[in-house]
Amino acid sequence: MRDMRGTPLASLVISLAGVALVAAFLLQPRGIPSYSSFNLYVWGLFSALCLLGATATLFPHLCSHVERRPIDLDPSRTSSFLGILIVHGHHPMCDGFQGHEFAVNGKTFCAGCAGLLLGAFIAVIIATHRFVFRFTYPTIAALAGVGFVVLGLLYLPLLRTSIPVIRSVFNATFVAGFALVPVGADGLGPELDLIVVGLCVFWMFTRIQLSSWDHRRVCCICGYRCDGEVG
Repeated sequence: MRDMRGTPLASLVISLAGVALVAAFLLQPRGIPSYSSFNLYVWGLFSALCLLGATATLFPHLCSHVERRPIDLDPSRTSSFLGILIVHGHHPMCDGFQGHEFAVNGKTFCAGCAGLLLGAFIAVIIATHRFVFRFTYPTIAALAGVGFVVLGLLYLPLLRTSIPVIRSVFNATFVAGFALVPVGADGLGPELDLIVVGLCVFWMFTRIQLSSWDHRRVCCICGYRCDGEVG
């Protein structure tokens, strides 16, 4: 187990308590699944939050205290889309962060952000199937979602990995888990949907805090003060 000192422990504990609360809901007897306009409200709110998060992964400098502008980054770490400069590689270019990024066709991509972006789109698709097209997911989907959220919260403090694809997979399933919980809980009432949507925001807030802690840990181990990239 890695050194837990400096982690946002309070946020992590609250997040895990929220997961336990959701699990308690899932253990309650299920009623008959029903559909109403409320389902569309939940879908709209949840989808908007996912798309907002997806957009944030393309502009990580807006969520960072680093003052270095995207235009000053190496060309391999940015791309222009419809005249807008997006950032897809933002870690310091040193050995300590090699496992945080991967390269495709000469472009560098943050493994964590790529996973979050993919997970956000998967979550919107899952929520759309359930709340718009009324596809019924089995209860096991909700339990899998709970497991994905727990793994997404705990893998940074507990797992040392230098394999970018592992970071991407954990982040993608983490966000997909946000959607699997309510869609797999047919008949438990709208209260669970609202609780999960609210908790998703805090779970992501905690995940961002854990990522910042992990980056500080890498820099502290290195000990060399560099310019640093965005993020």
